[in-house]
Amino acid sequence: MRIEPALLSYASLACLALSTHRLRRDAAFERLPTVATLRGFAVALLVLAAWRAVHDFGPYQGPVAFIGMVSIAGLPLVLLLSRWPRGALVTGLATAAVGLGMLIPIG
Repeated sequence: MRIEPALLSYASLACLALSTHRLRRDAAFERLPTVATLRGFAVALLVLAAWRAVHDFGPYQGPVAFIGMVSIAGLPLVLLLSRWPRGALVTGLATAAVGLGMLIPIG
């Protein structure tokens, strides 16, 4: 089973979480993009995850797989955000890098 949609979904949910004022304060990163930029990046990642799910699972099972992977990606994010908000957001950056890296064909 391909996991790119789940990784991209986690990254997009982390971007959406970082666009809230509470997490921007709690994460305490020095320089952050604007809220609109983070939300735009989150939408782009969600669209890319939906496209990949439909591409991998077909037009009938793809949307169902996409919704399931977004739900599954949200669970660890919520659990991590409640305890370690900065770690959850750094993990979101890592999953974005891995998920986008897996989309690039090799050879």
